[in-house]
Amino acid sequence: MSQGKRMKTENAATSKKRRKDNKALGTSFKLIAFAYVVITIIFYISILKMNMLPGWVIAIFTIAEIVFTLAMVVGLIKKHRTYKLTVLCFIIVLLVSGIYIYVTRYVLATSNFLGEVLKEFAETEDYYIVVRKESSYSKIEDIANKDVYMFQVADDVKSKIANKVSITFNSKNNLTDIGNDLIQKNIDVILVSSTQYNMISEEIKDFKTDTKIIYTEKHELQTSTKTDNTASKYSIKSGKFNVYISGIDTSGNISNVSRSDANILATVNTETHEVLLTSIPRDYYVTLHSYGAKDKLTHSGIYGVNETVKTVEDLLDTDINYYVRVNFTTVIKLVDKLGGIEVYSDYDFSRDGYNFKKGYNHINGAAALVFSRERYSFAEGDNQRVKNQQHVIEAVIKKVLNSTTLLTKYTDILEALKGSFQTNIAQDDISALVKDQINNMSSWSVKTNSLTGTGASSSTYSMGSTPLYVMVPSSTSVNDAKDKIDKVLGE
Repeated sequence: MSQGKRMKTENAATSKKRRKDNKALGTSFKLIAFAYVVITIIFYISILKMNMLPGWVIAIFTIAEIVFTLAMVVGLIKKHRTYKLTVLCFIIVLLVSGIYIYVTRYVLATSNFLGEVLKEFAETEDYYIVVRKESSYSKIEDIANKDVYMFQVADDVKSKIANKVSITFNSKNNLTDIGNDLIQKNIDVILVSSTQYNMISEEIKDFKTDTKIIYTEKHELQTSTKTDNTASKYSIKSGKFNVYISGIDTSGNISNVSRSDANILATVNTETHEVLLTSIPRDYYVTLHSYGAKDKLTHSGIYGVNETVKTVEDLLDTDINYYVRVNFTTVIKLVDKLGGIEVYSDYDFSRDGYNFKKGYNHINGAAALVFSRERYSFAEGDNQRVKNQQHVIEAVIKKVLNSTTLLTKYTDILEALKGSFQTNIAQDDISALVKDQINNMSSWSVKTNSLTGTGASSSTYSMGSTPLYVMVPSSTSVNDAKDKIDKVLGE
């Protein structure tokens, strides 16, 4: 065979192979194109359903998607398209599909998270029947026809227990006395809430080890977890609002009522991009909104989150539209999911096996919890604890807003917050806030302020006549806080 004929035969074979490859690639591309259309539809539905992007962003994205699709179609329907062009289109569609899948995963994770935390919830509390450790009583039936002593127990709790066993309820006017009388064998059975149980344990050494719980009754508070903002001139949509942040003294189920140990009022102005974080000491001696009696601010959480919100409103003379409620489980899980944080300590101190040096410390979740709760190591006591809590919040925000952290740990962050985070902020309000931030990408000015006072000893509504450490508010500090809040709100 001559060289010319051989080359002609080889070229024909090559062309045939390319046509075959093109056909196979075309078939594969059709399958990928179909999958791409499905992925794009799911992506668009998820984006529109979440309602977080401004209209102009969606419009630009839609135009870009149309242009991209037309370019791919034109490239592939060309009569004399090359093999390289087909492969290039194939790769581009695969890459874009991968991006859509990646983003959709984040969008769906966000939607699921918001659906979980934004639903209305019922606040609950466990009530315990407690006896001495050596008592022969081991179940509720064992206390039939016995005297049971209590302090501030809801009537429906007593009714539920009375339906199970015949007992005589006796009220006392001092919570600590109930605990002491039980330990000293003056009485045999007490009925206390889980929060009261913990409060007694703080006042009486070894109370938990010297007693046992023989029965638990779950109680649902007859309070609303929604706040009435109809009369308020502040809202997220207006661009000026207050958010009360409560860190409750418990772990586990976020729906359990508990003392509010971290109390921060975030005042936000989206027009000026200002945020003011006003911290209030847990021991602040305030007037409970619903009861008109004096108590520590931390104890207001026992009566539901709205009691704390209304009490802080009264203290600072401002409308609080929203609240965010987290428990200590949140701190541990979130910091660990972030891979630890760099927190600043104003002092050298040690607590529970953790050593903190003055300056920046890299800490994990458990250490962050200890750092946030400690107050006995400082001359300023609770005032310093408030500052430490602010340091932790600032460190967490800094780590979360790190672009790498947010991209790589986004779903982990949401998972850490789920189940230990609650808010009454509506999804429409969150959407409005996100859209506003996208429309105006200016940086935010974040300032902090802490209320101060003078230490004293006084009785409290929640503990009765037992004198406790309280912090009497400084009128100068409170008035200064009011002025700063009004300034951010444009008053």
